[in-house]
Amino acid sequence: MSERWVTESKELLKRMTMLSSKEEKDRLEAVNSILLSLNVLERSLGGWKFWVRNLSLMSHFSLKELTDIEGTLQRHVRPFIEYDIEATERWKDKFPQELPREKPEGKGKSKGKSNVDTQGIYV
Repeated sequence: MSERWVTESKELLKRMTMLSSKEEKDRLEAVNSILLSLNVLERSLGGWKFWVRNLSLMSHFSLKELTDIEGTLQRHVRPFIEYDIEATERWKDKFPQELPREKPEGKGKSKGKSNVDTQGIYV
């Protein structure tokens, strides 16, 4: 499984590089490149979450290894979230005030309640 994951991830990185480095791209190509980047990130995050939620697997890691992982993720996630905040503030006028929300599967419409928990995470 992990060998296939690495091979697929390397191929995705090549596709990202190919799309982003194309000269004279049009807006649709730029959007496709953005979507690919987000999909690759989402795929990676899903893998990490699956891995970290497996406490049996995580029990094989030392505290030092876990804190190394934690620190590395913090160094990568923090700038991305800061960019997310900056981009949202910069381009907020380009979007409607209220974006339509997708209903979580299997859940009815909540009456007046947000689908965001107390820490701001969509649930």
